[in-house]
Amino acid sequence: MANLLFSPLLVTRETCRICGNKSFTPVLSLGDQYIAGAFMGPDGKPPVQRRIPLDLVRCDPLKAENACGLVQLRHSTPPRILYHSYFYQSGINQSMRDHLGSISQTAEDTIKLQSGDIVVDIGCNDGTLLKSYRTDGLRKLGIDPSDMVKHARAAGLQVVNDFFSAEAFRTAYPNEKAKVITSIAMFYDLENPHKFVGDIAACLHDDGIWILELSYLPLMLKMNSFDTICHEHLEYYSLAPMERLFAEHDLEVVDVTLNDCNGGSFRICVGHAGKTKPSAEAKVRVQKLRVEEFEMALDTDKPYAVFRKNIQKIRKDLRAFLAKAKKQKKLVHGYGASTKGNTTLQYLGVTPDLLPAIADRNPIKHGTRTIGTNVPIISEEDSRKQKPDYYFVLPWHFMEEFKKREADFLNRGGKFLLPMPTVHLVGKGD
Repeated sequence: MANLLFSPLLVTRETCRICGNKSFTPVLSLGDQYIAGAFMGPDGKPPVQRRIPLDLVRCDPLKAENACGLVQLRHSTPPRILYHSYFYQSGINQSMRDHLGSISQTAEDTIKLQSGDIVVDIGCNDGTLLKSYRTDGLRKLGIDPSDMVKHARAAGLQVVNDFFSAEAFRTAYPNEKAKVITSIAMFYDLENPHKFVGDIAACLHDDGIWILELSYLPLMLKMNSFDTICHEHLEYYSLAPMERLFAEHDLEVVDVTLNDCNGGSFRICVGHAGKTKPSAEAKVRVQKLRVEEFEMALDTDKPYAVFRKNIQKIRKDLRAFLAKAKKQKKLVHGYGASTKGNTTLQYLGVTPDLLPAIADRNPIKHGTRTIGTNVPIISEEDSRKQKPDYYFVLPWHFMEEFKKREADFLNRGGKFLLPMPTVHLVGKGD
């Protein structure tokens, strides 16, 4: 990653980011898209005025014996371009606050933390996870390159405003190691996973744990959640290539669980090899996932061909629904302006004539427009005043929270339009 950090160049990968093989097989192309994590300001111009290919490939074990099977983006966008202006804020949704709190609880349930122990959150964003620890007296450190760290600092947290590395950690604690390291929804953003994992191993206490959570490739395929794919997310992991990667740095998986966060994720606990003893239940969970992945035939094109077919149908069905609603003079607003939503809208080719506005609760986004599709983003209050017939839910994985928040909308007969796993409507009582 260090070589690309200050590069202005779009890099086309010729080798796998884990094993170095050149045995790529195409998986999917979502076309050339604007960077999905940004929004257009009042001047109507995207922060980065260049469309970038969004092409998935896989390191193919059927072409090279030593290939690891990693699914990954073919192109790498310079990190300083991706993260210059970043809108996502962890603490906006109660669902995400609760979820991040469960991660700190996993850490505290797995090892006994004491006052004075160092806990690190990589990609800390606004500090929501760090603030959720219950153990008193912890030394909390956030490491994050984005401008969202201003919120963490405002909450009194110590933050290194940079990309994670052993060197960045040592600017705060030059001669100590962390008892817990968390990296949530960011491990798939790494151009050089080996460097990152090696630095984790160097910063992690002998009996410490590293908890990482990220989108899980088999669940992405099962849920047809193509909105997970964006320029930030360079890799799309299953357990098998991760275990290979960890082993090369004398780390091992001690537990793994699945959850519904961000459309389907897995949470992995990692420790130094032979230092953290997994429970009998954890051993069963890890082995069960290994077997399930093998049975999915992720080393063949079979599951990816089904995925391609399914998302093409989603695109066709959504465009047909929006066109029919317009013809019937039904008002459809988007709900939740998000990175995932930008990927979805750009792939659909949606424009303001089909979707005149998107409601969002984050005031930072009000008055901006979606990148590549130019849909105005307004407050939830302004949207409710217009009484839409349908809300097209873009961050659909927060659906349960949205149903509670929009009870009045549902009570008057409004319905949510959800894109995944298949296009469907949700009304009162559903």
